[in-house]
Amino acid sequence: MSLFNRDERKARTERIRDDIHDIGEQGEALGRDLRDDAEDAIESARLKSEEQYARMAAEARRRNRQARSSASRSMTECDRYVREKSWSAIGAATLAGAVVGLLLGRR
Repeated sequence: MSLFNRDERKARTERIRDDIHDIGEQGEALGRDLRDDAEDAIESARLKSEEQYARMAAEARRRNRQARSSASRSMTECDRYVREKSWSAIGAATLAGAVVGLLLGRR
């Protein structure tokens, strides 16, 4: 075994060691980049979900106000109708009660 072969092997070993070290550093850098990208993506998703939640909550409040307003108008109209046509309302309530009574009596 000659000195030349030993030096050549030592040089190859050092190059391999340096390459492995470089690969490790590149892997660490890639890991940091992936982590940063993931954090950015998570933050973006969080902001989008908060915006969507705010829009949905506002829409739910708007629809709730509409439903309450509609129910209030309906109750007002119903009350007005019953006051104006009390005998018709009494007749309709009696008829509805009779139908319900008949249906329950058939059981």
